[in-house]
Amino acid sequence: MKERDELLDRLGLREMCLVHYDISEANTRARTALNRFLFGRTEIREVNGSSKTYRYPGLVGEGAEWVGQSVFVLEPDLAGRLIVRLRELSIRHWWRAIYAPA
Repeated sequence: MKERDELLDRLGLREMCLVHYDISEANTRARTALNRFLFGRTEIREVNGSSKTYRYPGLVGEGAEWVGQSVFVLEPDLAGRLIVRLRELSIRHWWRAIYAPA
């Protein structure tokens, strides 16, 4: 593992994961849950007569890169979190290791 990391470093590359998922348009519950997980959400609540804003960041805020519809490029640890969530929601998905410029 150390040799591979040294080689990637010499080549100016880093390991990333390309993740694609396929979710049915009719599966609103899973689509909503996944969008919140990926893109985060903001809630405004009334507290004692005034409003308070709560922000919950998603994976995109943590460094996931949205490539296109249902396609993301992520570091391996973030990809692992996304894949676990996709499995929990029973969403079909595929992933591949790729190498990107560091």
